[in-house]
Formats: sequence, structure tokens, C-alpha cells
Amino acid sequence: MDARTVDLQILGPVRLLVNGEPTALQPRLLAVLAIAAVSDGKATYTDLDERLGPITEATFRYYRSALRKAAGFDIVRQHERSVLELGLQTSEVDYWRSRKKFKEISGLPADRQYGPLLAGAELWRGPPLSDLDQQLVFTEVLEIRRQSRKPFLDLIRICAELEGAEQAIEHAEHADRLFGDDHEIRRSLWHLWAETGRIQTLIDDQRRREEQAKRRTASKIAELEAEKGRRVASECRDLEAERDEYIDSLRADLKAFCERAREVANVAPLRLPHQLPAIRARLRDRDDALTALQELLSPDSGVRVMTVYGLGGQGKTELVVTWAHSVAGHFPDGVLYANLRGHSPVGAPMDRDAVLAMFVEALGISGTKRSGDALLAAYRTAVNTRALLVVLDNARDHRHVADLVAASGRSRTVITTRTDVAGRAMTEGARVLPLGPITLDGCLDMLRELVGAARVDSGRSAARALMETCHGMPLAAWHVAGHVRWRRHDSLEDVLARLDSEKALLGVTSEGETALRDSLSLSYTPLSPEAAAALHVIAIHPGPTITLDVVAYLSGTPEQVARQATDELLYSNLLYQSPDRRFELHDLVRAFALERAVEERSGGGVDAVRERLLQWLLASARQCDRALSSGRELPDDLLPEGSAPLPEPEDDAAGRQWFDREHDTVLAVLDSPDFRSFEPYRWRLPLALCSYQTRSGAWSVAARHLETACEIDKSDLLDPRDRDRYQAVCSRMVGNLRRKLGQYEFAAVSLRKSITLAEGIGSSLESAHGHQHMGVLQEEMSQWEQALHHATTAGRLYEELEDERGIAATLPTIINCHLKRGEIESALEKEAFAVDLMTRASTPYNQGALHRVLMECHLRVGNHAQAVAHGESARACYVDSGASPNEAQVLTGLARAYRAAGRAADERAALDAFMGLYEGLGRGTHEVKPEDRKAFEAARRRRDEVTRDPA
Repeated sequence: MDARTVDLQILGPVRLLVNGEPTALQPRLLAVLAIAAVSDGKATYTDLDERLGPITEATFRYYRSALRKAAGFDIVRQHERSVLELGLQTSEVDYWRSRKKFKEISGLPADRQYGPLLAGAELWRGPPLSDLDQQLVFTEVLEIRRQSRKPFLDLIRICAELEGAEQAIEHAEHADRLFGDDHEIRRSLWHLWAETGRIQTLIDDQRRREEQAKRRTASKIAELEAEKGRRVASECRDLEAERDEYIDSLRADLKAFCERAREVANVAPLRLPHQLPAIRARLRDRDDALTALQELLSPDSGVRVMTVYGLGGQGKTELVVTWAHSVAGHFPDGVLYANLRGHSPVGAPMDRDAVLAMFVEALGISGTKRSGDALLAAYRTAVNTRALLVVLDNARDHRHVADLVAASGRSRTVITTRTDVAGRAMTEGARVLPLGPITLDGCLDMLRELVGAARVDSGRSAARALMETCHGMPLAAWHVAGHVRWRRHDSLEDVLARLDSEKALLGVTSEGETALRDSLSLSYTPLSPEAAAALHVIAIHPGPTITLDVVAYLSGTPEQVARQATDELLYSNLLYQSPDRRFELHDLVRAFALERAVEERSGGGVDAVRERLLQWLLASARQCDRALSSGRELPDDLLPEGSAPLPEPEDDAAGRQWFDREHDTVLAVLDSPDFRSFEPYRWRLPLALCSYQTRSGAWSVAARHLETACEIDKSDLLDPRDRDRYQAVCSRMVGNLRRKLGQYEFAAVSLRKSITLAEGIGSSLESAHGHQHMGVLQEEMSQWEQALHHATTAGRLYEELEDERGIAATLPTIINCHLKRGEIESALEKEAFAVDLMTRASTPYNQGALHRVLMECHLRVGNHAQAVAHGESARACYVDSGASPNEAQVLTGLARAYRAAGRAADERAALDAFMGLYEGLGRGTHEVKPEDRKAFEAARRRRDEVTRDPA
């Protein structure tokens, strides 16, 4: 019953639909429902008695039971003693839904009223209550018309204003059928016919209405004579006088409207223009965009205006011109085209009247000396009464083309612009089509077409690198291809040597074409100073994306000012916004904006922004590293100025979340030559990143940056002991990462250097850290004696320092060494102490290592249940730490523990989880080693065995 759907329809033939199926009801019962619906859901004794005969309480009961039996539920209920009440919701009666839509327009501007009015009108399937005896529901029909005629008149008027007379005629004809011979609706319809030059339609309709009036009057006189039994001269004369007065008013209106229709007909097109420019090149990777444009030809899509927008150089004009040539045959009255020069290096943007005059002349309309509103009226009449395609290329914005749009029943308009017009549709039926980059393969196809496949294939690597520099921008690819064709005797490697960066590409051009730098300048020049400044700092920020609060911080402006600036950049398509509300730049726009920043920010302004960025990144990374409980303290200097938007992570997960978002930005900073001179940050940042990168598996990247950190002398620190201490830290972290990468000799060299530096300055803590990591390295190399020596040395130093966390960190290595030396009792006797200390003093990451070792211990002695428990705990710890590589490693051991415990289903689940994690790590930053691949293949074979034989 909860799933029941009900729809009572009275706007047309009366129907009661339950679960989409019509319910068979007697006309009298349908009349009861209709009367109640029009009376706001209630029908009284008086309402029904006057129309349906004497009403008693028994009659009420019959209505209730009959309706319940037919509908399957209490569709009416008796309210008090003399009222039947509909048990329906507002959404379950079409009349109520229509009225609700009509009421929504209150207080809205005209362009926003159109949608609700149209939605309300579309619920009308015919004249209201049309299949019931009209004498029974006469009052209700009058009430429905009274409530609805004004919204229909508003719909006709607003549609004519927004979409033109041709489209409004459909609404007016619909209203005329619904409301009969309503004087205002009829005049609205005739006005629209006159505005579209339909002289004969006006004449035919006047004749039809005149004949209908004569028949109605004759019928009324016949009814009157039958009722009276004789002819009543005075009443007949009144009826005939009323008829004649009506006919006279029709004829008077016809004369005025026909005069207007003849005037309109005089500006109908006499020529069939085809103004499209030639197609310059074959489109690449634009199948989806061409499919979207085809919506303009589909009568069911409702699309009449399509605006193609995007960054300059994306090929908007080529797309639209190519498509327009292919569909010109669908527009028998011609194709109009104008380059509006909204963003043009030559000449000012074309104004409305200049375009109108050009179009009117192309259409061969007489009286081309018209101007202003008369010129606009002639153009609108022509395009709204014919089937024309209008292409408005290179518009400045939506206001530039507002009066030029052709959106009648048969005409269509395509607009190209650099500004983001999404949400600024000029008329109902308008759609927007954002145009982005093409693929690398599309760029390479363009290069082959222009310079020859043989030349591209002979220098395939250089060709690919050249096109990668274009970042999918068709104009850039076109310019590079033209440059290659012009330099026909140069190899592609020679061309690449000159065009190996986005900056170098900005000035390249083909003969007669606008250079990319100049093209982007057309979008940059109109920017406000605030938007230009925001573009500068976003370009100086080398990361792939940036947030609004960081834009505001780097700009040194309030967030509201930064928001307005980024809105302007988004509108100009110089900036994109991702679904997570971060901003990003096209790489060629970044190169252009950096040029402008250097030119316009004198006195080291660019480096000031870079240092501001570094201060924010370092302070943020330091706070999030602390949330990851790395135990590593960096110098509390180089603090950000002003109110920097620093994260305040409350736990490990929140710290990792910030690193997930900003990791690529930190890497871009560390890899960028522009930041190379900022050495104090270039050794601190890798240390702040190290815990996150170690957990996530980005070991090669982390090792590379830490090795660079080792090379920096850290002379910015005043105390020489601090210089050596942080040098020891860098070396230790490099050693740990090289160990994870299986580069054991390199790891040993770095760890020995770290221990030597720590001992040289008498730092027991750093010495302990170095021995602890050396112990883990020797453990992985199966050097159990040396591993135990370094781990116990570290443990002793930690005990002297009363550092419980450090002691806990050594225990997995010590226990594993005892295990591998066959000293299983020595390993297990430390279990309780180790678990307690780890839980109290260490991090989930280190706890995972302990549980993993203890799992192996219990597997060795056959304690399968305890092995499973430790394995599951280890996995949970690594999940909690975000250490997917470690989770993958422990899953193989956990699968063995499940197998030993006879839990085949759990074993298979663990193997599936391992394989899924492994495949995901292979696609990410994790370094996949040969032994990882072997583990994967072994897991796959074992999973297949378990699947074949679960027992």
C-alpha cells in the first residue's frame, strides 16, 4: 500500500489512475471527485444536492464505498456530517499541481516565470472536465477557467518576449482550444499570427468563428422555441444582436491584425544566404561535441540555442563551422554567420545594429535603411517565421548576442564564446557545451596530416614530446605542426630542442595566424586588477590544483575579494574548477600567466609569492606530520606571515587527508627549478613529507628528495650541532627508504653515516634511531646476529633516555630475530610486555609491525587462533595508518593463518583483498618490486586452488 501512486486528472477528460492504471468509475462518481477537487478537496451536501439530486447520508456512504471498491483505498472520507473530503495529496491532482506551478511565479522576474508557467500549462490535456455533463460541473469549469486564464495569458506573453512569436503561437493555440472563445486569448493568438505574417490563417480563423457564432445563436433560438412552444421575438432579437455585435468585433480586429500581417510579410527573406567560412582542417576528437550539437536538429530535444564556450585556442570556431556545413541542408531558408570579434586582435567588437544590418541585407529584406528597433523587428520577423541557422562566432559574452538569437520553431542559433555562459541561458531551450582539450593521439593525427606520416613516424619520440607540450590545445598543435612543416629540413628532434617548454610554445605561430601568447592576451587584457593578480599567484603556485583560501593568502587579499577574482577567471575560462572546488590552470595558460607575473610584479614580487607559498606548505606539512605521530620535530622557524590557512588535524586520518590533497603540490615545488634557490625549505619539506610517503609507498620519490636534502649544507641553522643532527636525520630517512626499495648497500651506507654524525655530536636519541633502522635493515638482509645487536643497542639507548616509544619500536625486530634464530620461547616471552608497551606508547603503524611478527611466531608453534588474531590486528593497524603497502604484505601471512586454522572462505577473502590492493598499488606511487610480483602470482595460484577445492 505504501507504494501506491494516485493521479486524479480533471484538466481534460476526468480520469482516476491508481498505480498508472485507469479506474473504471461511473460519471456520477467522477463528478463527485471533480467537484471536490475544484472546491479545495471538499464537497458539501449543498454542492452535490444541486447537481446530483437529493443527497442523504446513505448516499454519502454509497459514494465512499463505491469509490473505495473501485480505487482500492479510502479516496474520500466523511468530514463532519455534511462534507465529503478527498483523501489525496496536493501532488495527486493535476489541477492542484497546475495551480501550484502557476503560483510559483509570484515575485519572479519574467525570464524565471516561464518555466513554472510552462510546467503548469503542460498538465492540461484538454478543456477541463470535458467528458462530464457540463450542466453538472458548470460552476467548476468556470472556476478552473477563472483561476487559470491569466497564467495562460502570461505564458503566451512571456514566451513571445523570450522565444519569439513562432514558439508562442503553440501556447496560444493550445489556450484557445482549452478556453473556447475567450476574447483576450483569441486576440493574443491573432496578434501572434499577425507578427508572423499569417494573413490567410487570420482570415480563415475569423470565418470559422463567425460560422460558429451563427450556429450557436441558431441552436439557442431553437432551444428557446422548443421550451416556450413558440417564437419569443424579443429574446431572439437579443440573441441575434449579441451575435452581430460579436461578428462586428471580429471583423474590426481582423482588419487591424491583417494590416500588421501584411507589414510583416514585406520583411520576409527573399534570398537564401550561406555565409559560412571555409573549413580549415579536419576535426580531431570532437565526436562527443558534434553529437551534442546534433540536439539542435532533434525536435524532441527542445534545444534551439547552443553556446560552445571554452579557452581561446580550443577550436570552437572550427567545430561549429564544420558542423554547420554538414547540416546546412536542414535549414532551407539559409545560414547566417558573423564573427562578432568579441575577443579579437583586429577591430572592436561588432555592435548589434551592424550585425543586424548585415543579416537583413543578406536575407534580401527590403528597406535596409532601417535602424534601431525597426531593424531588430525586421530581423526577428525574418528568423522567427523561417527555418534559418544563425552562427554567432566569437561573442564577447551572452549580452553581446542577446538580440541576435534566432530561436523560433524552426530556426536555430549556435554561439561561440570564451566566457563561461553556463547558467546564463538567454531563452528557454538554450544549452551550453564546454569545449576542452583533445587527446594526445588527436594532436599526433593533426601533425601527421599536416607534415606527413613518414616524417612523424621517423621521429616518433620527438613528435610525441612536441604534442605533449601542447596539452591538447588544438591551436597550439596547429602552430607546432605549421612550424614543423615550414622547417621541412629540420628533424623533429631539432624542433623539439627549440620548443621543449610551454613558454617556448607561446610565441610559435603559423603563417597568417595569431600566436598563442596573443590569443591568450585577448582573454587576459579585460581582467580586473584583482583577477589578474589572482591569476598570477595561481600560476606561481606550481601544483596541479589550488584552493580559494590559499589563493587569498598568496594574494594577500580577503577571501571575498579572492572569490570575486576567481569567479571572473572562471567566467573568462582562464581557470577551471574541479568537483572538489579546487582550481586548476591549463599548462599553457600557466606559462602565459607566469610571463605576465614576471613582467607586472617588479622588485622580486614573484619570489615573494613563492616564499609565502613555501612558508604555508612547510607549516601545514609540519602540523600534519605531527598528527601522523612521526616523532620528528623540525625547526620551528620559517613561519608563514599573516593569517595563513593552516590545517588543524585532530587525528592521523585528518593529517593524511591534507597530505593526500597537497602532496602533488609539494612535489611540484621540490622539483621546480623556480624554487631551487629556496634551500632552507628544500631540506625541511622532504622531512615533513617522509612519514606520509613511507606509509603510502612513494619510496623512490621520497628518497630522491631526501638525498637532495642531504646535499644541502643547512647553513641556515646557526648551531653547528643542529646542522649535523638534521644531516643525520636526512641520512637516516634515506637509508630507511633505500631499504624499502631493496637497495640494501646504499641503505647501509646512509645509516652508518647517520649513526656516525649522531655519535659525533653526542646525540643519544639520533644514535638510537640510527641503530634501530640499521637493525631493521639487517633483519631484512637475514643478518640476524647484527640485526639483534643494533636493535638491542637502540633499545638500551632508548631505556637510558626513558623513551618508551623508542623501546617499543625495537621490539618487532628483536622478537623476529629470536624467532628466526629458533629461539621461539625467547620471542614469545616478550609478547605480553611488547603488546602492552606498543599499545601504551607507540603508533598504530608500529603496532602493526609487532602484530605481524607475533602472527609468524604463533604460526610457528601451531597457535592458529592466536596467529589469526594477531594478523587481523596487524591489518587493522595498517588500515588505520593508511599504510596500504604494509597491509598488502600482512594479508599474505593472514591468508596462511586462515589456511592453518581451516578457514577456507576467510583465506580466499584475504587473498582477494591482497590481490586488489596489489593491483591498486601498482597503479599508484608504490614501488612494485620483483618479490611483490612473485607474491601476487603465488596468491593468485592459491586463490584458484581454494576456489576449486574449498575443503
